[in-house]
Amino acid sequence: MSATNDHYAQPLAVMLTSLLKNNKTNNSIHIFILHGDLSDINIKKLARVTEKFHATVTFLKVDVQLFEGFVLSTGGQKYISKEAYYRIIIPDLLSEDISKALYLDCDMIVRTDISELWETNIDKFDLAAVDESRVMTGLDRQIRMNRLSLPSEAYYFNSGLLLMNLKRWREKKISSELIQFIKTNPEKLALLDQDALNAVFYNRWLRLDDKWNFTTAHSTMLPLEKSAIIHFTGPEKPWNSENPFKIKYLRYLKASLWEKPL
Repeated sequence: MSATNDHYAQPLAVMLTSLLKNNKTNNSIHIFILHGDLSDINIKKLARVTEKFHATVTFLKVDVQLFEGFVLSTGGQKYISKEAYYRIIIPDLLSEDISKALYLDCDMIVRTDISELWETNIDKFDLAAVDESRVMTGLDRQIRMNRLSLPSEAYYFNSGLLLMNLKRWREKKISSELIQFIKTNPEKLALLDQDALNAVFYNRWLRLDDKWNFTTAHSTMLPLEKSAIIHFTGPEKPWNSENPFKIKYLRYLKASLWEKPL
């Protein structure tokens, strides 16, 4: 699963190329792409990426009116788009016979086969994600916990990668719970859906190994060799700056055939 717009279509093609190129299993892979109004040309280009690796793709158009009035990025977080909210309604968009989903942000590169991640048992959890609080400064962590009224000892995950237990989400009506929180607490949402998810799930999620969502913050404290999925968090991306992972990004961009005419 991923969500995109035309601005992030190319990074999504790169992420999907890295994901599918590193798949070492014979399992069928079904990609679902959430969008509000993706252009026909970008739909065709993304479909070409998945076809190249014999994966199935479904484009799910989201009713953007569902998010009318939701707070959007301000200040230094303007790189976060409204599409970030789409992931909270994934259980409602997929068939009820699909009980588990893996959501990945567009601004990622997958460096290994992710079967181990997919097979993680989350039967007793609403979701699994990577803790980001341990690579925050003490002050930043305290500010986030205070803003979301969370216990100081709570963990805080990055929502760029979510292994979701859709069965539990549907049974507990979690999407509705999240939407209600977002509507009634806009002043708390400096990081949009990520803050809402952490507020609602603070004691209901499973912590994954850092390697599955190796963010820019992780890279300042841990060796790159540890990473299985690199996440280009923050405003500086490989396509708009001299990001330290730019070479890796460009390598997968070439393999995606994005710039080749249809």
